[in-house]
Amino acid sequence: MSRNSDASRTHPTRPDHRADRPPARPDRRRAIAFGAIVIVVLGVGVVLATSDLLGQRGTPTTASAIPVRMSMAGFEPQVITVKAGQTVAIDFWTTDAAPHLQGGVHTFISDELGIREELPAESRRTFTLTAPATPGDYDVYCDTCCGGKASPTMHGIIRVEA
Repeated sequence: MSRNSDASRTHPTRPDHRADRPPARPDRRRAIAFGAIVIVVLGVGVVLATSDLLGQRGTPTTASAIPVRMSMAGFEPQVITVKAGQTVAIDFWTTDAAPHLQGGVHTFISDELGIREELPAESRRTFTLTAPATPGDYDVYCDTCCGGKASPTMHGIIRVEA
């Protein structure tokens, strides 16, 4: 190769300093910051995705209360059995996080029994109800998430026995 052909590849008035520079390497701070962000985002995702698996939080306020868990999967237990005319305490709890719930609450509603209770995300509370004197099955539902009243999974039954 002639000297002329090498000179034609570079600007005649600017010397080529590329050979004097060390090879480019990624900015270490950016890589650390990106890694930290990825870890935080994944951690939050894992917590939100597994919140249903964490179990009960807190303790019931009444030892004889019937525990009823609300989740995106519905009521657990789905059937609450009580005696006619009996007053019972319901220990209503959820581990669902607010992003999973419309309005940030689960509801426990029975139009037939005149019940409307709300439960904020990741909380627990106890309320009382008096069963009607007439035996039968009474529908309860949550109308704030997973299709609301129209969803078959968001329904439970208060079964009143004589």
